Amino acid sequence: MTTVREALRRLFGRSEPTEAAGLDRAAYSYRVYWTKQARAWDAARRRSVLEAVRRVTTAETFEPNSFERRYRAEGLAGEHSGASLLALIQVLEALDAVE
Repeated sequence: MTTVREALRRLFGRSEPTEAAGLDRAAYSYRVYWTKQARAWDAARRRSVLEAVRRVTTAETFEPNSFERRYRAEGLAGEHSGASLLALIQVLEALDAVE
């Protein structure tokens, strides 16, 4: 079984988290946050949240903004930025690939 850390390293092509300095810091932080959150979810919840977030991010009015929280997705509490939701999609797809 591959660890979550190893799956994320493969997905994002980084060997160590410290190399992420070149990445957009907000996007990296969102991926770390969502990885911690989504690991506690069962597979059914991860699938339903992924579908809900994809609906939001494919809307014509969606903008991948870094900080302004303007989007709601079913299954998630509160409002989230566009970059946060895109990071969540990446994390959920990576966790799905690990399982």
